[in-house]
Amino acid sequence: MHHTTPHPRWSVPRGVLALVALLSAGLVLAACDEGSTAPGDRHELLGEAVTVGNGVARTFAVDSGGRIASVGIELTEGALAGLPSTMTEWMLPLPAGVQAAPWDHATLDWNPQGHEPAAIYGLPHFDFHVYAISAGEQAAIQGGPDTTTVPAANVPKDYASQVISVPRMGVHWADTLAAEFHGHPFDRTFIYGFYHGRLAFVEPMVTQAFLRSHPDVTAPVKQPGAFQVPGLYPASYSVRYDPGTRTLRVSLDSLVAR
Repeated sequence: MHHTTPHPRWSVPRGVLALVALLSAGLVLAACDEGSTAPGDRHELLGEAVTVGNGVARTFAVDSGGRIASVGIELTEGALAGLPSTMTEWMLPLPAGVQAAPWDHATLDWNPQGHEPAAIYGLPHFDFHVYAISAGEQAAIQGGPDTTTVPAANVPKDYASQVISVPRMGVHWADTLAAEFHGHPFDRTFIYGFYHGRLAFVEPMVTQAFLRSHPDVTAPVKQPGAFQVPGLYPASYSVRYDPGTRTLRVSLDSLVAR
């Protein structure tokens, strides 16, 4: 949904056969262990694919020993082309069965002309929103000034409000020390979003050009003193290209209970 393959026979001594049997049994047990759910195991869960441009997008989650360690959005390389000429949002539910509160769902938002402030963010880019509210609550977010105070303890270091609420999103809070505000052209950044004083989303924002460059970057996420709701919060985020699968992943990583 969007708002838009016979070996010759050999005579082998019985003792050797017995040894082979024991070794084989050990290998089978080892193989079983590899597929177990013991602590330290890692596996991925994938969300439903949604058509985006000439490709698809979907959410994913990484389960590490029974704990969700990462959540994010995966794009096939084709999704970077054939995109709409107007701003478009694709709703992306988390993979079925994933429990990663407070994160409820994600959206992929395409901004073909960028957005305000145009001198900084006026480049074609994607917003990779991961919401800490329900889809219904997201849909009810109104546009306009939102001067509701967010307690200082809940505001990440160096972040400042952009004051205006964007419909279906909320107020974007940007890192005033981010590279794009200090002479470096915008390629990626990390946004927090609040609505009426409550955390609504977090958002890696990444340009189309940077995604096309086949990046492999990880950066820390600045933390507030406290979060309003207990849950799993990212200590870092990453933007990565996998040449084997020709996919791009933007994810919230190192999720830690706070």
